Amino acid sequence: MPFALPPKMKRNLYRTRLEAFALCVLLLCWTYETPQEIQWVEYFAGLGNLSSMMKASHYTSLRFDILDHKQESHRSSNYMDFTHSSGFGLAILAVLRCIPGDFASHLGVKCSSFSRMNVGTSRRMACDAIGYLAYSSVQLGNILLERTALMVLLITAMDGVWTVEQPSGSLLEFYPAWREVVNSIFRCGGDYAVQKVNWWMAHYKSKTPKRHLAFGNTKVLLALDRGRLRKWKRAGVSKVQTAVHYLDKQGKKRYKGTAQLKGTEHYPMPFARAMVDIVEQMKAARRGCPQLPEVVPPFQEVLTWDWLESDVWQCAGLDDLYKYLRGASALKIPQDLKRHFPKEL
Repeated sequence: MPFALPPKMKRNLYRTRLEAFALCVLLLCWTYETPQEIQWVEYFAGLGNLSSMMKASHYTSLRFDILDHKQESHRSSNYMDFTHSSGFGLAILAVLRCIPGDFASHLGVKCSSFSRMNVGTSRRMACDAIGYLAYSSVQLGNILLERTALMVLLITAMDGVWTVEQPSGSLLEFYPAWREVVNSIFRCGGDYAVQKVNWWMAHYKSKTPKRHLAFGNTKVLLALDRGRLRKWKRAGVSKVQTAVHYLDKQGKKRYKGTAQLKGTEHYPMPFARAMVDIVEQMKAARRGCPQLPEVVPPFQEVLTWDWLESDVWQCAGLDDLYKYLRGASALKIPQDLKRHFPKEL
């Protein structure tokens, strides 16, 4: 089914505020119990090889993917769909259940409209990574990335370590909301608070050489790079054809992905093992969590602050998430704070 931004999200395209995200987090805290016991959370998990390996290594783990639940015909949303308010709310709740200072999270955000192969359709480029919003695939990619960026902020604030993975050549790092989040982590954790690494998945027994990149708030992430890829053709790595090249009617060289390309999005088990081997080191070297002031101001005072307004949150849909959470039957807002939480933003 084609994806489309809800009407209200379109009307508020340039009015979404980070303050709304903070209010949504509070609403979740006042609706559900949040025992802090989770050590690993994987989003966009796919086959879930990372989570399976973490669980086998005795880490209390959660995984999320739209494949994990098929939406019933009588339901208006899917709680495993990151683009739905129920799904995004559950994803946030999972982080709130993690052990502060002792958990890790991996987000392999959907990459299709951010890949170099898709630029002819998405019209994304380094100077305009938002892309052509008339296409539903571009809208879908934007909402997933903006919500992923918000999750990264929350994980960092919870003193966790996070990694965000993409295929090499992805234009994700140029997206305005992502750059704003990374810059805010730099301001709290220093110039090296966020690291970037590239590696060949063939070093982890992949069927194709495939180059990947990842970002994270730990320098230990750099250990994933095992150097140059040598003699991979002799080793029989590239047995799968993931793209075909051809000439169009104008004689220009073109290429497109094959049905085998999708299979390369799954992490091989040796890569999952490598992540398990370094996860404790990654947690020990995490950066970016802001320090609390000596005197924590009351909530009423925080609401009077001038929150940073920005036009980079075009598709996050936080007003819709707030409305969904504000209507929860189990919500119990403290009596003295109710006036600060209207039914809608």
